[in-house]
Amino acid sequence: MKAVRMHEFGGRDVLAVEDVADPEPGPGHVRIKVDVCALNHVDVDIREGTSRFEIAFPHILGLEVVGRVDARGDGVDGLVPGDRVMPYLLGGDVFIGVGGPGGFADYVVAPTKQLVRVPESISDEQAGALQIAFGTAWHMLFGRGELRIGETVLINSVSSGIGSAAVQLAHLAGAYVIGTSSSAEKLKQATNNGMDVGIDYTSEDVPARVMEITGGRGADLVFEHVGGELFQNALESLAQNGRMVTCGAHAGEVVPFDIIPFFRAQHRIIGSFVYEREELDKVLGFAERGLLKPLVAETFPLPEVRDAFELLESRDFFGKILLRP
Repeated sequence: MKAVRMHEFGGRDVLAVEDVADPEPGPGHVRIKVDVCALNHVDVDIREGTSRFEIAFPHILGLEVVGRVDARGDGVDGLVPGDRVMPYLLGGDVFIGVGGPGGFADYVVAPTKQLVRVPESISDEQAGALQIAFGTAWHMLFGRGELRIGETVLINSVSSGIGSAAVQLAHLAGAYVIGTSSSAEKLKQATNNGMDVGIDYTSEDVPARVMEITGGRGADLVFEHVGGELFQNALESLAQNGRMVTCGAHAGEVVPFDIIPFFRAQHRIIGSFVYEREELDKVLGFAERGLLKPLVAETFPLPEVRDAFELLESRDFFGKILLRP
């Protein structure tokens, strides 16, 4: 099969499309013919060696896979070749694309206990763009952030996969949605996606604008996944007793933190990591009913993997970036 492999940490040039043996499924496992595999910023962190995950070389990236069962190992019941599935991110013994070979390849192997069925009514592209973006956004907004109807939520970087998913989910939940991005065009797209008011963080003072929009009250909840300067901006945008939920820091992992206003305003900072399988099932059900629309920025063939990463790292896109073997 063809697979994108890396033999060392580094830039996009360490990624190479190579011929490798087809993986064989062991007991309780199936081989999946990959239809699409999404790129995520954690793939950049793994490639560059900054993820703090242990990687064995040569390594195949790609942790968000959609495909069809191609072959079965011993003891597999309930799944047959042709069944459409996606591996739940953390549902197996090995973290696909991290601790073991990922989906930037023609085939990937996964244990049956990790697999979630994908409705046929959802396209390959939408299914490929759905799991991490909407699963993470659901977990952050509702599982961790406890968003309630009528609350005001500030969503940072609304053009990203999880940011654009959070806009849809918060709007669907009856929240008032304020979003930030780096351009008027991205904010316009987010408005079409359910955002109420947008803020260009490159030219506007985010906390000041949030206070202006909310009549001096601030946001009940901030959805933060950027880090860097936006982390402190988010804190300063919170209402008294407000909550901030965070799951990432690609713009800066170590941030300044002013403790005095934090405890005086009784703010809460809530960490969030991945999502529950039940939350993924809910997201798939909502998408099957047409209530959610995963957004795809562009789909690349496997040999153009470096171009796909170039677009991902440029941040000049809206939605998810996919590879199609």
